Amino acid sequence: MAMRLDELRAKVYAALGARLERATPEAIRDCLQNLYSDLPGPKAGGVVLLDGAPASYGAAMREYFGAVLEADPDAAAVSLWVTALEMWLGEVEAEAADATGGRAP
Repeated sequence: MAMRLDELRAKVYAALGARLERATPEAIRDCLQNLYSDLPGPKAGGVVLLDGAPASYGAAMREYFGAVLEADPDAAAVSLWVTALEMWLGEVEAEAADATGGRAP
């Protein structure tokens, strides 16, 4: 059974705060790991496995976003939110590295 949006909200608020005020790189990574363990579907090391090998990143994204359009609204919102959090993690890590002079926080 897919995670509902209210379940995602509760998990994220508990891990990162209601306005994501505790969103450090470490906290985001921990939150994502916890979310991955609760999400259904074929996964290998936190990576969603696609049918066959996509020809490119663009092809993989087309397949993913196409599948999300066909998903239950809660499942789609959860998937898109987790994907956005994964993408934001890179930016948060870069900001933390800049703040510490390039050293890992």
